Amino acid sequence: MSLDLSALTPEQKDELRQRLEQRKQYEAASEEERKRIQERAALESDFSAFVKAAWHVVQPGVTLDWSWHYDLIGEYLTLVYERKIRRLIINISPRTLKSILVSVMFPVWVWTKRPGHGFACASYAANLSTEHSVMRRSLIESDWFKQRWGDRIWLAKDQNEKTKFKNNHQAQMIATSVGGTATGLGGNTLILDDGMNPKQAASDADTLTAHKWFDETWRSRLNNPAEDSLIVMEQRTSERDITGHCIEADEVLKKEGKSAEWTHLAIPLECDEESGPETWVYPISGKVKERFVGDVLQPNRFPPSVVTAWKVRRLVWSTQYQQRPSPLEGNMIKRSEVQYYGGRDPLTGELDVILPTKFDLIVTSADCAFKDEKHSDYVCIGTVGVVGPRRYVLEVVNKHLDEPATETEILRQRNKWGSSVVLVEDKANGPAVIKKLKRKISGVIAIEPEGGKMSRMFASCGEWQSGDWYLDRNAAWCEPFVEQVTKFPGAKNDDMADFMTQTCIYLQKQTYVYGLTEYLKSKDADMKRKQREGKDKVANEPLVHQTVLDQIAKVDHVDGIAKIDTDDSTERCPQCQSTLVQNRGGGKRCGQCGAQWNMPALVTKPNNFGNMGIFRK
Repeated sequence: MSLDLSALTPEQKDELRQRLEQRKQYEAASEEERKRIQERAALESDFSAFVKAAWHVVQPGVTLDWSWHYDLIGEYLTLVYERKIRRLIINISPRTLKSILVSVMFPVWVWTKRPGHGFACASYAANLSTEHSVMRRSLIESDWFKQRWGDRIWLAKDQNEKTKFKNNHQAQMIATSVGGTATGLGGNTLILDDGMNPKQAASDADTLTAHKWFDETWRSRLNNPAEDSLIVMEQRTSERDITGHCIEADEVLKKEGKSAEWTHLAIPLECDEESGPETWVYPISGKVKERFVGDVLQPNRFPPSVVTAWKVRRLVWSTQYQQRPSPLEGNMIKRSEVQYYGGRDPLTGELDVILPTKFDLIVTSADCAFKDEKHSDYVCIGTVGVVGPRRYVLEVVNKHLDEPATETEILRQRNKWGSSVVLVEDKANGPAVIKKLKRKISGVIAIEPEGGKMSRMFASCGEWQSGDWYLDRNAAWCEPFVEQVTKFPGAKNDDMADFMTQTCIYLQKQTYVYGLTEYLKSKDADMKRKQREGKDKVANEPLVHQTVLDQIAKVDHVDGIAKIDTDDSTERCPQCQSTLVQNRGGGKRCGQCGAQWNMPALVTKPNNFGNMGIFRK
């Protein structure tokens, strides 16, 4: 009986030939040699068994605490080896053995069966990918490995470097870094192990650089794109990391009625889904693993005291440990802190507040973009009505707009709502828009952003915590707006968040003087009216607010920002020394940077960005 081998790939033919040779060797071997061949065959057929057996070589002196997720990842990697999965994403938290399993053990295990299979491995840093490469080479050159496969696989003397080595079957294992040299490099399986440093997550430039390298350089390194495999393995860093980039491309394919490219395996450190247990089905064995709320991977390594401490940094916890780029309740601004008007709470049935019919101030604010292109940032233009400390978002438009369309939309909202102030970011195409608007309307203010996006959000989120921002519950823009501001800085886009912080910081700088002036003027107007009407016997009483009004009249304007003359007795913010100090809930709040002090039941929440604010429990 003859077999048709035409459907097999060259690699599969080599493997079949190797198996037939092993069978002949087994039949001619002694009893002791047969045991060695059986052990070798068992390790070749079971990735988990190989990891357990080789562990003492890769991590000498370290006890292996085996976990159910090692077997789960192992079965997915086996499907990659069998080419039943060609595009695999694995997301899991740090220190859970992902790099040793995928970047070190898997390539060596594949060589025991397909020594002609080439690998290229990369990480965000060259020293990290080099470390993994050295571990792979050390395993292959170990006595343990040579005793089992040394008669079939050995490293070539003419190509045996830390970042690039070749075996006697002419297959290579190559290490590089994101953005590093990849020209001339290639492989049958490409492994990207942590494509972005968590510190790069908030940088648009670093994110775009990583995306471009992945699309234009890394993916092109497959020897045979139709048959070869890509593995992306990382802890999540933001919605725009490499995983998010691949998922976004899959969403486009799905909308076009095509199949998704990637198989996605995301394992959170802790099961925290209140709706029920997590159910994990092993793709080869069919085993089922259930986790209940509160269950943690490897609880001996990650006890409650460790997990509780990590949860304090809720952005890091949600993104890097739970594999959700932003927590369900929000990052700097929580969903529970969002206020609404004009609708009804779907959970409690209570009516929202009614939108005021008059405002102290109406502001239209625009966050501009560079170009009206598909891949450019969106333009965000919105209008906010102000009543005392409350800010009512009246309208938000967030879309790709060119310069004329941006100008048109700003004018439309100004005319619709009667805005007296128009804020335009003095970047991107903002200067051109500002120049044209100033020829047509008054009240146009060019805003030069101060500090970074993160510091501006920190300065703004105190007003949300105080419940001062109100959104139109029934508006189409409402939910996308909430999604973006609560997921910042992990959201894919941040144009609406930038619009909000631009408006918020402007109002913080202006509201103190504006509000106090109007308050005192109204009080004196009431007193004058009473004098005219002869009521309350105040005809001969002085205007008690006149002294303060005289002080306000001394307000000078420096760089377009109102300042009140101060002396040594004037209370200042302990953080930024601003005199825009407000009374809030029995304590004090800075209208400049958002810091709060002398508040009841306060706790300082640590974060990655320094002590930039104090938040309520």
